Amino acid sequence: MTVCVSAVTLNSSDPGRTAAFWAAVLDGEAVDGGNGFIHVRSSTLLLIVQPAPARPARVDTDVHLDLRADDPAVVVARVLAHGGTLEERRADSHGEWTVLRDPDGREFCVT
Repeated sequence: MTVCVSAVTLNSSDPGRTAAFWAAVLDGEAVDGGNGFIHVRSSTLLLIVQPAPARPARVDTDVHLDLRADDPAVVVARVLAHGGTLEERRADSHGEWTVLRDPDGREFCVT
């Protein structure tokens, strides 16, 4: 039996805003998934944004997205231009990455 991840689903009190943000960051397209859900389709990932009650700002979760880019600085600039925020830049013996937050306060990293 083969099991694979078919999509990552994000909760949001403003699915339209969240989907627009992630579509811009991933160079993808936000499409109506029906019943209030919005699908963000990119060449590498399917994100599903579903309606959910507002959550406290800057809540850390056990899972976050790690994005790898040919030019991380371009992606970080795109994130900031579309409403994301810079948390910090980090480095260790494995490399460097930038920690950011999406408009819902969800942490993710770009390398």
